[in-house]
Amino acid sequence: MGATKMNDEFIIDTEVGIKSKVEDEELKILQLYDDNHPMLSQKIPEFTGRFPNGSLTVLAKRLKMTMKLYNGIGLSANQCGVFERMFVMQHEGKVLVCINPKIVDESDDVQKQKEGCLSFPGMFVTVNRSKWIMAQWTDEEGTIYDGHLEGMPAIIFQHELDHLNGVKMTDYLRPLAKKMAKDKQIKFIKKMKRQYKKQYQESIR
Repeated sequence: MGATKMNDEFIIDTEVGIKSKVEDEELKILQLYDDNHPMLSQKIPEFTGRFPNGSLTVLAKRLKMTMKLYNGIGLSANQCGVFERMFVMQHEGKVLVCINPKIVDESDDVQKQKEGCLSFPGMFVTVNRSKWIMAQWTDEEGTIYDGHLEGMPAIIFQHELDHLNGVKMTDYLRPLAKKMAKDKQIKFIKKMKRQYKKQYQESIR
């Protein structure tokens, strides 16, 4: 991904049940909200506290656990109802914790990619994103990183940054396209519910 510090410190165990260094208890996954949660339409202000911050360290672990559980590649705090300017993302085994993320430069060329979102299960939307970006972020220990991201990492970073700015992927769609995407999502969810119900009935026979 081209970050200035991209080494083993980003490969973090996110198994459920890890112990918090701040609280002597098992960490729990976070609740994942859908697109109707009002926080997904709000711009989250920058974190201005001091580092390292125990609460952010715990939040980072819980975000990674939740992302892994739902097979996501990115997850912002406000998708889980947490009012912090922070997201986690992963690509090819590398996991990043991004606090106060920003884009300082980007390409004029764009790439089209169908994107999914944990807040929009079963929905996929084609979005134009910059092919590469120069990004800056801070991890939970307070270390500032500058990175050149391109391809999928650039897409993930831009998608999650949108969340923190109160922008949903459906905001890029025209009204008719948004309605069609929503209709497909509803059909997908109904299909999955039928499958789960059938599997459950077969399991108790």
